[in-house]
Amino acid sequence: MLFLPKILEEILSHLQSIGGTPVVVGGCVRDSFLGITSKDFDIEIFGIDSLELIEQSLQKFGSVKLVGKSFGVLTLKVDGYDFHFAMPRIEKKIGNTHQDFEIITNSNLTFKEAAIRRDFTINAIGYDFCIKEFLDPFDGIDDLKNRVLKHIDDKTFIEDSLRVYRAAQFCARFDFKLHPQTFELCKKIVCNNELFFLPKERIYEEFKKLFLKSQKPSIGLNLLKEL
Repeated sequence: MLFLPKILEEILSHLQSIGGTPVVVGGCVRDSFLGITSKDFDIEIFGIDSLELIEQSLQKFGSVKLVGKSFGVLTLKVDGYDFHFAMPRIEKKIGNTHQDFEIITNSNLTFKEAAIRRDFTINAIGYDFCIKEFLDPFDGIDDLKNRVLKHIDDKTFIEDSLRVYRAAQFCARFDFKLHPQTFELCKKIVCNNELFFLPKERIYEEFKKLFLKSQKPSIGLNLLKEL
């Protein structure tokens, strides 16, 4: 089972009572397998197609902020924890910048359909609160055990060029090896000059994680040099 703060269990139980299927996703699930304690929790809520209903339900636990209406993301800070709630969605690139994505929220997606937009298999592991089971459609748990950073989907991976920098900082932070096929896709992004469309603020955030969260930042820097 995944460790969850008591207050989060209360929130998820309430969401379940109004018809939702809350699934804990992303970095907090990944970090639990790596023995890393997290204060940030991301939750996707399946089965409820009204963001307003979700927001009203969360307001019982504290002040809720809408941080991206097009993305359907709500944030809640309670007891020193940061909770992010979102509706399942699919994304389609329609331009060159990170803002040029068509976002379609759909509460009826399967977890696998919703997770395919994510970058790496280790970030696409979910924890279904209702059945108390991990969801791992892309074998991310095996990649964690083997310390391999591997992309999920060839087509969706190259739609966000920031993933080149994310690959470097993840490999440095966790001392992982980049999968050969993922390396080639990153190389393709670089050779197509896709990095030039990234705002410097997004690049800065990835370098900040590389330097501040890595025991050996040189792992990431050497990988960037190879790319």
